Amino acid sequence: MTTKQKSDLQSIETALEDYVFYWNNSDMDSWGKLFTHDVDYINRNGGWWKNNKDNIAGHKQIHKVLIEMGQPKTFSLEIKKTEFLNPEVAVVQAWSEWPGFKTSNSEDQTKDLKGIMTCIFVKLQGQWLIKTLHNTLRTKGEE
Repeated sequence: MTTKQKSDLQSIETALEDYVFYWNNSDMDSWGKLFTHDVDYINRNGGWWKNNKDNIAGHKQIHKVLIEMGQPKTFSLEIKKTEFLNPEVAVVQAWSEWPGFKTSNSEDQTKDLKGIMTCIFVKLQGQWLIKTLHNTLRTKGEE
């Protein structure tokens, strides 16, 4: 791996660290800066936002509900694979985990929510941004 690729890889890893930080702090305006203006974001329930304005607005609504439910701020990502398709495009697969996720408004109904995210990153004006993200639940046997 070249020094340039190492630097790009670090920038992508930092973007996903920021993703987790902003997510856990319900800071959707800062979180939204990690995406291109024309992002395609497919959430784990099959919702599809086709631009960043709608992506941010939709996630603000989701976070309003999450805050009302008292969801724990324990969401995390672990990068499993990064592949550079060319110097300005990378595909990243990451496992997500959300321990203690409340399945209802009852505190005694929780589970460890596990997912897989596939992100297409593009480098625009020197910054790595998410162009496409697909989030899905991870089933047993994919440990």
